[in-house]
Amino acid sequence: MNSRRSIWQKLQAYKLHNNVYVVIMLAVSVAGSILIYVSPLRESRFVPELALACATSLLASIFQLVSDIYVKYKNLENDKLLEGIHEFGINDLHFNKQQLLEHLLKSCDREVWVSGYRLILTSKIAPSLSQAIKQGANLKLLISPPWMDGFKLVYGESDRVIDNYCKVFSAIAKACREAGRPVEEVCEVRFTQKPLFSDTYKVDLHIVTGPYMHNRDEDDHRITANDFFTYNLIKKSRLYNLVENEYMTLWEEADSVLVWEAYAKASEQIRIQDLREKEKIELMQEASQPLNHIVPIPLSV
Repeated sequence: MNSRRSIWQKLQAYKLHNNVYVVIMLAVSVAGSILIYVSPLRESRFVPELALACATSLLASIFQLVSDIYVKYKNLENDKLLEGIHEFGINDLHFNKQQLLEHLLKSCDREVWVSGYRLILTSKIAPSLSQAIKQGANLKLLISPPWMDGFKLVYGESDRVIDNYCKVFSAIAKACREAGRPVEEVCEVRFTQKPLFSDTYKVDLHIVTGPYMHNRDEDDHRITANDFFTYNLIKKSRLYNLVENEYMTLWEEADSVLVWEAYAKASEQIRIQDLREKEKIELMQEASQPLNHIVPIPLSV
C-alpha cells in the first residue's frame, strides 16, 4: 500500500483519467481541423475558415480542461486515502445493488456468480439472469439454505424463502429451454452449511460485493441485500482476488448440490399443492444430493 505510484495511477485514483481521455480526443480534433485548414481546399474559403474556428474553440476547451485537471490533481495529490482505496481495489461504492447488477448483466455473456441466503434480490433480477443465459453465460449459485445451520444462525427458522428459490431456479430452467441449452450444463447450484459473510456477485470480470448486515427495516424485518452498501471492485486487484478466492473456497467446500431433474418434480408439487413452508423446505432439500455423489460440472468458460 506504500508503493510509489505513477502519475497515471494517481489520476485514476482521483477519478481524473476520463478528463485526460477527453483532452486527448479534443487534441486529435484540433489536429484534424488544422489539417483541413492547410489542405488544398483554398477554392472554398468557407471550409478552411470553419476548420480554423473549430480548432481555436477546441484549443480553448483543452486549456480549460488541462487547467481543471491540474488544479484538482494538486488539491488531491496528497490524499492518501483515495490512493489507498483505489490501490486496494475499490472502484466505487453503490447503494442500489439491483440497479448495478441489472446494468452489468445486460452485456454479460460468459459467467455469473451468485451467493445468498433468502435470494430476495436474486429473485428480482431473475429476468436479467435469464437474458444473460440466452447471451451464452453460465451460472454458479452458492446458497446457505434454510435446512442448514448457517441460515438458522443468521435468520432463524421464520423466514419464508422457498418461493424465492423456485422463482430463481424456474427462471433459469426456462431460459435454458428457450436458449436450447441443457440446464445441467449451464447452471450449478451448491448449498453450504457455512454462514456467508459477504454478499458476492460476479458478472463476467466484474465482482460486486459487500458485507451481510443484520439491520432491521421499518417493519422489523431483516434488510435485504439491495439495502447493503456495495463495492464494485477493480479487476484483478488485491481485494478482487481475496473476494474471488473466498467464494471459490466456499464453493469447493459446499455440502450438497441441486439435482435439476429432482427440482422439476419438487417445484411442480410446490406449485399445485397448498404446502406449508416446512414442507416446501423438505421438498427442496430432497431435490439436492451430497456433492460426493455426483461429478461437479465445470462452469468456467
